[in-house]
Amino acid sequence: MLLSLVALITSYIQHTEADGLVYLNKGIIVGRGQHTYVTDNDLRFNIPKTKDSCKVEVVLNEPITQRVGKLTPQVFDCHFLPHEVKYTHNGCPLLEEDNVMLRIYRFTESQTFLETFLLNVQITEPKSSLIRFGLVSLQVQEFYGISNPIDQNVVSFKYSANSICTVKILSTEAFVPAHGHLIVDDPRRHGQGNLLDPALKQNVKKVREAKIPCPSNKACLTGVKELRFLKANCEDFLAMGLKYQHLSPPSPDNDYIPIRVEVRDARTRFLHQVENAWIQVNIKGAIPNQQPKAAFMSMYILEVDQFILTPLSTAAVDAQDEETPKDRLVFNITKPPVEGYLTHLDDHTKPITSFSWQDLHEMMIAYQPPNVSHTERRNYEVDFKAIDTFFEVSASIMVHFSIRAAETNAPRVSWNMGLDLLEGQSRPITWENFQIVDNDNVNAVCLIAVEGLHHGRLTVRGHPVTTFLQRDLFLGLIYYHHFGGEVFEDSFEFILSDSHEPPNLSDPQASCYPFAGHYFS
Repeated sequence: MLLSLVALITSYIQHTEADGLVYLNKGIIVGRGQHTYVTDNDLRFNIPKTKDSCKVEVVLNEPITQRVGKLTPQVFDCHFLPHEVKYTHNGCPLLEEDNVMLRIYRFTESQTFLETFLLNVQITEPKSSLIRFGLVSLQVQEFYGISNPIDQNVVSFKYSANSICTVKILSTEAFVPAHGHLIVDDPRRHGQGNLLDPALKQNVKKVREAKIPCPSNKACLTGVKELRFLKANCEDFLAMGLKYQHLSPPSPDNDYIPIRVEVRDARTRFLHQVENAWIQVNIKGAIPNQQPKAAFMSMYILEVDQFILTPLSTAAVDAQDEETPKDRLVFNITKPPVEGYLTHLDDHTKPITSFSWQDLHEMMIAYQPPNVSHTERRNYEVDFKAIDTFFEVSASIMVHFSIRAAETNAPRVSWNMGLDLLEGQSRPITWENFQIVDNDNVNAVCLIAVEGLHHGRLTVRGHPVTTFLQRDLFLGLIYYHHFGGEVFEDSFEFILSDSHEPPNLSDPQASCYPFAGHYFS
């Protein structure tokens, strides 16, 4: 079990890295809508099986990755089995490649080595497919219009007679359709309620009356239901008369209905094949999807205090898009700051390369300035690009980061790298992990743990402590010991204190001045 340890003060994280942890990274190839397994011919690590523990983690808070698919499981062993690590494509026809960000951890008895890398995914047209698109496409003739029905002329499914074929609608997973919804006529509207197959009725698991707008002077449609969730037999799916209704102009000229098709053995219910696809909807009179652009109201300036982790907000950077709701926009960091890095506050110990507008709005994205002290203000130019639902990219958006010089004699944390370790392990908190600055009396700085340490303890020379000197930290005498157990992270908070009279550094048992009882058992 991977445990992450973070000291909750100002934070900058840069883990110890080892060159060459990744021995082979050829990427993978997957058919559109299908899945593939990662093998050691695609990805291999330069770590002997019998030497050290080694884990690989799929990075989840990078929305510029895994855009049209997903790699599972989220954490796996470096020496994974042939059918253990799987990439599943969601059927989106808009991209020809994807990337998965991975982080490899190598755990020795005393050190953790880390390397972050991208696994490239090439998306091809499947050689053999369950799903076949017909010569007829779904068409909406006008805004607020309703398409022709989804039938065998639009899409069909290939499976054997001794199999069971089912279709699921995946709108909640794929965020499409983005500008309309799927509807079905109530047969009672046509006086055919008693003719509908009872089994077909049961396949519609959750429906509600659609709130159909009434454009211009046209009469509102009655007896029409919106499908929020659907699982149906493949034949029934094509016989339901399902249609797409457009709802939200202005919109791009294309929208999509995502489906998943599963084929199982009729006798054993064993799953033989799964495939995803997006059924395209053409909207007449609409224009092609437009790229996002920078929002007018933002200042595009971020004021930062030296060493202080500073949240980024929509007042500093923002974007807008005519066709995509803001909460579905994504920002890619195309030109990162020269010093320091941007991070997500869910794990402020690691830099990020992208983030969602929603996280920006909730102030979960922050800039960590560098730990180098300067007497004058420093200014950096950082570039972003916004990406919409259908992967259109904005022009470059520049933000000025301005770092003020600190004017204080109080001790501060200038560097906070955190720790990564396995359950039950111990790690030293070294000067490379955690640094303290003080203008006038750094040797007198005392750290007092006031919160946290719920799943481990700190020691100096093997003695449990709650306070320790900056000298102990600089010499690498501070250790964190994890108690073990199913815990993913631990943390601790410190108060920093200095004094005009430094403690006697020649005394190996010196306690933090003026605090007594530095060591306790």
